[in-house]
Amino acid sequence: MAPIRPLTQRELRIPAWPPSLPWDNWLERVVVAPWERWDAVYYVRIVRQGYRIDDGTAQFHPLLPWLATPVARLTGQPLLALLLVSSMATLLLLLAFERLARLDLKPAAARTSTLLLMFSPPAVILFAPYTESLWLLCAVLCLWWARKRQWLLAGIAGACAALARQQGVFLLLPVAWELWEASRRDKRSIRREYRNWLALALIPGGLLIWLTYRAIALADLQIDWSHPQSLIYSLLISASANKVVPHQAFYPPWQAFGLALVKYVRSPDLDLAIDLLFAGVFLCFILAAWRELRTSYRIYVIVIALVSFSYYTGPFHPYMGLPRHLLLAFPVFIGLGMWIKRPLALGFTITVGVLGMAFFLFLYVLQIWVP
Repeated sequence: MAPIRPLTQRELRIPAWPPSLPWDNWLERVVVAPWERWDAVYYVRIVRQGYRIDDGTAQFHPLLPWLATPVARLTGQPLLALLLVSSMATLLLLLAFERLARLDLKPAAARTSTLLLMFSPPAVILFAPYTESLWLLCAVLCLWWARKRQWLLAGIAGACAALARQQGVFLLLPVAWELWEASRRDKRSIRREYRNWLALALIPGGLLIWLTYRAIALADLQIDWSHPQSLIYSLLISASANKVVPHQAFYPPWQAFGLALVKYVRSPDLDLAIDLLFAGVFLCFILAAWRELRTSYRIYVIVIALVSFSYYTGPFHPYMGLPRHLLLAFPVFIGLGMWIKRPLALGFTITVGVLGMAFFLFLYVLQIWVP
């Protein structure tokens, strides 16, 4: 794939075929270099030189590059370090997700749910130098500990999720519901269990740590109250976000979806076709899984879906990243685990998923589609 369209200096300098000496450089060019696409370029930049307010890096949350930096010092390769961290997070995610699924499902169904998550086409991003695998690991652990009524650990995991991506703050909603249910919906229990409720404050506390860092170390926190869009980007994201995606905004989901449909009707392209197709499939997944989901999971899935469909990325590519944003609504796969019981059906589903992952990886490496 990368030989078809070499994009980085390493890919241009070292041919992918035939193999050449030194072997380590050639292997790095063939195996590692093709992952340096889209957002990965910014994460490599952060690991290599830190955050700056003039290059768009300030919009990317810090947990992934913070964890990758010491690994990069050992390996000397920021991109490889990011891949190692995301791959390890993916392995731990799958183990944690199956344990979470077993709280509601029998072991066989829980394993099915895990396989459905692992082999859904957008899950190819879990193996890329992106934040999704790390974020999902933190989110799954957050809900796991909430289900186990270990509120302090749930708060810490939620704080880590908020340090990995903005969506981490939304974990406050399902965890708060779980605590409310654990207290039997008794308002008087808020006083008795105030320590548990305070533990939940750690979740937005993770975002507060990042905002404080932006304010003090980067001088990037200049709140603009003139318009809701300006407030969102100056406070929760970064005023420099337009250096990464020139046109982006949050609209009501029906408005953003309507703009995407109009764009596709007037000027169809492969990128938007994939985004809209997966959006439709995922909405069907939500409907199919809905009855099997506990209330806290339903709250979380709805919030993630609404936010994902509200994120508009301009008139040319209006829904960039929509499939991986919807992947964050991971409880859907727990609900789907009850639907596929026959090995043949599961094998067929996994085969289709693997083919989809290969297709998405092909488009990602060629930089044709934003995952």
